[in-house]
Amino acid sequence: MKQKNDVDSKGWSYYIIWGVALGALLILNYFYFNEHISSNSDTINTYSLRDEDMNKTREAAVAGMFYPADVYQLSAVVDSYLEKGSPKISSQPRIIIVPHAGYIYSAAVAAKAYQKLLPFQKKIKNVILIGPSHFVAVNGVALPTSAKFKTPLGSVPLNRRMIGELSADSLFVFNDKAHAKEHSLEVQLPFLQKILKDFSIVPMVYGHVDPQRFAEVLRPYLQRDDTLIVISADLSHYLDDASARAKDEATAQAVRVGKPIDEHASCGAAGINTALILAKEYTLQPRLLDMSNSGQVSGDTSSVVGYASWLFRKEEAAEPLSPLEQEVENLDNFARHHGEALRRIVRHSLETAVNKHKVYKPSRRDFDDVLFNKGASFVTLTKNGSLRGCIGSLMPGRAIALDVSANAYAAAMEDSRFQPLTAEELPQIDFSISLLTGYERIEFKDEADVVRQLKPGTDGIVIRDGDRQGLFLPSVWEQLPEPREFLNNLKLKAGLSPSYWSDDIKVYRFRVVEIKNEN
Repeated sequence: MKQKNDVDSKGWSYYIIWGVALGALLILNYFYFNEHISSNSDTINTYSLRDEDMNKTREAAVAGMFYPADVYQLSAVVDSYLEKGSPKISSQPRIIIVPHAGYIYSAAVAAKAYQKLLPFQKKIKNVILIGPSHFVAVNGVALPTSAKFKTPLGSVPLNRRMIGELSADSLFVFNDKAHAKEHSLEVQLPFLQKILKDFSIVPMVYGHVDPQRFAEVLRPYLQRDDTLIVISADLSHYLDDASARAKDEATAQAVRVGKPIDEHASCGAAGINTALILAKEYTLQPRLLDMSNSGQVSGDTSSVVGYASWLFRKEEAAEPLSPLEQEVENLDNFARHHGEALRRIVRHSLETAVNKHKVYKPSRRDFDDVLFNKGASFVTLTKNGSLRGCIGSLMPGRAIALDVSANAYAAAMEDSRFQPLTAEELPQIDFSISLLTGYERIEFKDEADVVRQLKPGTDGIVIRDGDRQGLFLPSVWEQLPEPREFLNNLKLKAGLSPSYWSDDIKVYRFRVVEIKNEN
C-alpha cells in the first residue's frame, strides 16, 4: 500500500513540473505570439486601392428636409421652378449667387439664376460649388475625398483633377465631416442636374477664410469658358420683417456697386465678398435677379431669413429687354411675392359677393403697401373646366388690390353671359388672376401682316376701330391656336365681321402674368 502511494505521488509531480514548464514557455513567448496572431499575412507594400476607396459617394443628407426625397416629386418641383423662363442672355454667367434654404422658401429665387444657364448648358462642364460650413468648424476651405455626390436625381461626379490642384494650396484641407451633412451645397445640386448636360463639381465649404486669399486661388478657374462658380449664401437671418428688408436692401446695393459687405451681413458673406473681388478684377457686372424672404412665404414676419440671387457676367451691348419683356419680369416678381395675397383677396371678394351681395374692399391694414400701387387685372372664373365669368381692366387706374377685388365681384355677379354666381356654386369655382403689362402698338401694312406678327401663346391682343374694341387674353390661344382664326374671332368680339378690315383699325399687343388659384 505504501509503494502504490509513492508511485501516485511521483506521477502527479511529473505532470506539475511539465505544466509549469509549459506555462513558463507560453509566458516567455506571449509578445511573440500576440504580435503574430494580431497581424495579417499581407504586407502594406502590396496595398492597392479598393473600389469603395476610389469611388466613395457622399450620400444625400437633407433630402426630405430641405427638398423632396422622392425622385419624381423632386423632378416635378424643380421643373416647376424653372418652367417660368426669363429672357435669355447672350453672354455666359461666370459667377452666380444663390440662396440655400429649403425649397419652399428660397428655390424660386434661386431658379431665377439657374434659368440664365440654359443657353450655356452644353458649354459648362465644371461647377465650383462654394458654401459656408454650418456644422463643422473649418479653418480655411474644406474639400471632400468623395468621388461622387448623390441626390435623388442621381450621382454627380467630382472633378478630382481640379480638387488635386487646389489641395496643393495651404488654404485647403480634406475634411469629409464638413461635407457630410452640409445643406448649402446639396440643395444646389438638383438644379444643376436639371440644367446642365454633362458636368462635374468641385464642392467647397469654408469657415474662417480671407476672401482676398480665396479669390487669388480661384482666379485661374474664372478664366475658363467651361467653368462656372456658384456661391451659396443666404442674407438676413432671424430679424423682424422691416429690419430684414432694410438689411437685404443694403446688401443688394453694396453688391450692385461692388462694395464688400460686412462679414456678419449674411450666411455666406465671405463667399459673396470673394465673388465681388473676382468680379472687380475681371470687370464682371453683377445683376440682381430676385430678392425675397421667408416671411413672404410663411406669413410670419416676426423672424425672417432673406434670400437673393445674382449673376456676374461680361456685359454686352446685345439683349436689352424690350419694355414689354421688362414689364413681364417685373410683374412675375410681383406675382411670386404677392400672389398669395391677391388670391386671398379674390376668395374674400367671391364670398362677400355671393353671401352679402357687396364688393369686398381690401384695407391697407391687412395687406402690404405695394398692393395699393395701381395695376390692371382680369379675373377669370371656371366651373368644371368651363368659363363661368371673366371681367377685367384695360388700364391701371386704381390700386391692384381694389382692382382684383372689384373684377372678382364683377366676374361673379355682373358678367352678362352668365347668371350671378350662387353660394352653392362657390365650392366648385376655380379662378385665375391675369396681371397686364402696358400696350405695344403693332405697326403693319395690311391684315396679312398683322397675322404674321402675332405670337401664339404669348400675345394678348386688342383691336380698335372707332368706338368698337375687342380684347383677347393670351389664354385664348389655347382654344384658338391659329393666328388667322384668333384674329377673326377677336373681330367678332369687337362687333365686327370676320371678313371686315379697315385702314383705321389699330392693333396692340400686351402680355400677362397669370396667378392661378391654389386651393
